[in-house]
Amino acid sequence: MESIKDTRDTYNLLWKQSDDVVPPGWHFDAMQEVLDEPIVRGSRGIEVGSGCGFDSFIMAKNNPSVQLVSMDISDGVYKTSQLTRELKNVHVLRASSLNLPFRQETFDFCYSFGVIHHTPDPAQCFNEIYKSLKKGGRVYLYLYEDHSGNIWKKYPIKAISLVRKLTSRMNKRLLYFLCTLISPAIFLIFTVPSKILKRFNGTKRIAGRIPFNFGTTPFSLKRDLYDRFGAPIELRFNKESLYDMLKDAGFYDIKFSKLRMSAGLVVWAKK
Repeated sequence: MESIKDTRDTYNLLWKQSDDVVPPGWHFDAMQEVLDEPIVRGSRGIEVGSGCGFDSFIMAKNNPSVQLVSMDISDGVYKTSQLTRELKNVHVLRASSLNLPFRQETFDFCYSFGVIHHTPDPAQCFNEIYKSLKKGGRVYLYLYEDHSGNIWKKYPIKAISLVRKLTSRMNKRLLYFLCTLISPAIFLIFTVPSKILKRFNGTKRIAGRIPFNFGTTPFSLKRDLYDRFGAPIELRFNKESLYDMLKDAGFYDIKFSKLRMSAGLVVWAKK
């Protein structure tokens, strides 16, 4: 499918721009702190859509007795291979989340951060993950929320979606350059006010509803902007739609949470 090829090409460039040094915690720690159970469990796990491999590195390094498959559709697998070359419990694989090349009931857990909403068929991804998990296995996901009840984010998301129809067709290097240029402006318009509002008890909740509240430096948003404007496919969910899809795939004991510093939905469930 052309959209899958476009998605792969988009993230080929993004992961080439990533640093070689693993940021402390990356996404994994942010996920783990809002869950009521450990993500890494059993003897085998898989990260579906591992990007440049930061989370795979963290999980494998901290759990040397667990064999971890780090899987992605993009050239990020080369970055992951380089990053994890000294970890004997990491197995890097290039494959699609729409067709996991494993026998049924292979893994004790599946972790996926910010990936399935960029696929053309999330329900198929959930079915593939379900089949690959052992009975009693767990899935841990982070997915974009539709923010239908948040006017601070609902309308900016709609505006970005319209602009993305053009920008996702642009030359990838040019788009990344433009996102780098506008990152300081977005940081000033959104991140700085959010950081100010977070200092006061009466406005903390408002601060958390402002888009791009997670920036750390003026140029820290360039990759997020490229992700938002470059991704050919960007689906968004609410708790009800996610619950129904996971239940239809066969999962139960489905729970939800949110990250402390980012928008989106954290969902975990059991086979």
